[in-house]
Amino acid sequence: MSAILKLSICAAVFLKCAAFVPHPVRLVKSSNHIQPLQGAVTDADTDKNAFGSKLLPDFSEEELIEMFKEFNITNFDLEKDPELAKWAPSKEFFEKFGFQNMTERYKKKTSDVKQEFYSIYTKPILPQYKTFIADVMTMTHLQTIDSRYQYDAMHAFGICTQYYTIMKGYALTEEIDVIFNSMMKAIGLDATQIRADAKKILTLVKDTNLTEDDVLNAKDGDFASIFNNVRENRFFKYTDAWGLAMGRIMELIGVEPKEENFARWSKSLRWVFTQRIMQSWDEFSADQLKMQGIEAMQKQLLIREKRRAAGRLEKKAAEFESKKAALLDLNEQIEVRRTQLIEEQKALKKKFEPDAYEKLIAEK
Repeated sequence: MSAILKLSICAAVFLKCAAFVPHPVRLVKSSNHIQPLQGAVTDADTDKNAFGSKLLPDFSEEELIEMFKEFNITNFDLEKDPELAKWAPSKEFFEKFGFQNMTERYKKKTSDVKQEFYSIYTKPILPQYKTFIADVMTMTHLQTIDSRYQYDAMHAFGICTQYYTIMKGYALTEEIDVIFNSMMKAIGLDATQIRADAKKILTLVKDTNLTEDDVLNAKDGDFASIFNNVRENRFFKYTDAWGLAMGRIMELIGVEPKEENFARWSKSLRWVFTQRIMQSWDEFSADQLKMQGIEAMQKQLLIREKRRAAGRLEKKAAEFESKKAALLDLNEQIEVRRTQLIEEQKALKKKFEPDAYEKLIAEK
């Protein structure tokens, strides 16, 4: 591959990669080997600069390949990968992935999405779920405004898997769907369609007893359409939700979602990479563990509060019994005193009014 085409590809990506990844910082974080950007490169080491250019940071070709996996570029050899020529600058390329992406959807920033969400959903959110909701909203927005993004039922299934798995422990159960609807509206997606497409995928997997081979090598149907589109689309935009959907489907058909199995599926799908799927799945698993801990803590607090309430009731009951015993004792004393007063009145009447006393005794 000529140095000119290499340099063109790198320039196309580096000059303004906002058309592909709205926040380049996330791209940089995806590689553990990328050095921090420094000032203008002078006297570059030829071993560290694959193109001999002072316009690019000092990355080796191996480091660039690792970084460019985000763009489905796995090498720089046209003989090994003839489709790499699709990245060469052309009128069609710049019209679709141009640096001046001025669509209304792209203009919308993360802060705008959050502001719109909180204007739609005005109720307070439980503190332990605020970060999760903000993260899902932010990442979904950033990944769906990418020029390469295409909605499909797998993405819908992944969004619902991620959201409803974590939110199942939300104390205000009637608010779970309301929050989801508000979040999708703020992002610019249709919550009703997403739930319907997610249910379709879930039903397809659960009700048809599919095997791994049935899913990956389907000749027709939803999976065939979605997976073939990925295999044929060099510019396929991977999203975290898409990867979570894949992992959840593997679980449902009895395949453990681990690296070696992800690698087998990645090889079949061609433009979905194991490392990215593992990153998405590990983050999702960490969120589940975190929320399980929170739910366990909530249950412990609930149990503790119930015990305290029971203790307060027992104390009140004991106080009531004590007061009841005191009242009964008082009533007995009143009755004794009343009897005494009656006897005293009888004695006085007998002494001073014997006729009236005899008449009263006769009437009884």
